[in-house]
Amino acid sequence: MQASSAATAIAVVALASVAAAAGSVTPAASALYLGTTVSNLPNIYRDGGGGGAINGLNWMWFSDGLYTSDGAVPEASLANLANFTSNSIACSGYQGAAITQLLDFGTTAKGPNQFIPYFYTAGESDSITAVWPNQNIATLCSGACGVGFPQVVNRTALAAGLSANLYNTAVQISLTAYGPVASRPVRSLFTAGQPAFGSFSSLLAADGYLYLFARVSQTTASNGLKAARVPQDSWASLTAYQFWNGAAWAASMPAYDDGGRSNVFNYSQTAVNGVGYGPGTGDLFYSQYYGVYLLLFQADDAAIDNNVYLTYSSSLTGAWSTPTSVYTIPTLTNGYSYSFHAYPNYDSTGKVVPLSWSEFQEPSTFLTGMANLTFS
Repeated sequence: MQASSAATAIAVVALASVAAAAGSVTPAASALYLGTTVSNLPNIYRDGGGGGAINGLNWMWFSDGLYTSDGAVPEASLANLANFTSNSIACSGYQGAAITQLLDFGTTAKGPNQFIPYFYTAGESDSITAVWPNQNIATLCSGACGVGFPQVVNRTALAAGLSANLYNTAVQISLTAYGPVASRPVRSLFTAGQPAFGSFSSLLAADGYLYLFARVSQTTASNGLKAARVPQDSWASLTAYQFWNGAAWAASMPAYDDGGRSNVFNYSQTAVNGVGYGPGTGDLFYSQYYGVYLLLFQADDAAIDNNVYLTYSSSLTGAWSTPTSVYTIPTLTNGYSYSFHAYPNYDSTGKVVPLSWSEFQEPSTFLTGMANLTFS
């Protein structure tokens, strides 16, 4: 299902000089395509992505999953559909396996279990809403738990081609003897029209704050990222949040479209349709290898631009270097790639950062591609 050159796709890119902890260096990155993921429950087709480390294990979570009875691509009639889940989670590289090998939790008859619970009493359900993980999992609790901030969407609006985002939610992930467990202390954090802090990326910094980033796209002058922060044990409480206003951290939340005044990172790419697109999906993290913050992302017009861009900064509030392409996701013959993510949790040195993305290819094939980005 991949382009013939994909199996050995290697991109080598020289980046601008940065001041790292060890002094001034000129980083370079090479990227090697690894193939698509394979699950112990092999009949699954899904998208989304992102993840993190909990208890020393590496986790990836996903959005809508179609599990077929025969392993074949889901038929248009859905005659071979065995189960559908709004989201799922898997352990990557368990017990020394390749990172493309996923350990899912469920049954061979029905596939992966639904992972994130609904607020049924507040009107959420599989037929009405979806909880879509498409960001990283920040490691908290001294490594024993994680938290992520998926979007909750309205399926009816989505089917009608309307704006479907309702709000984002906070999900805590803990491990038990039976596998990972998700809990939602609150139904929603940031609602439609507000910056969806955390739904792009989040990270725990050395100052004890959890930093959450929201993307802004398809505006005239606001495209980029905005930032919020909260004490790491208070992420479920909106009153504990502070927001970057362009000059300082403040209690007042900025508007989604404020002309970019409160952005910590500015990025806009004008597509052939004349629309300006900001960042789409990606991850922001501290690089142990270079001693700076790295931001790896795919633009919001991912169906057209399959480049992975890298930018760096010594501060979470900027300034950031000019984004440079460090990898080109393999081109599909009859589809496109989206939902790009980076995983700094696999290598404690920061030298190797795995990448993933969703691959959609007709007819109704949803797979997860992976590559290793190696700094030198």
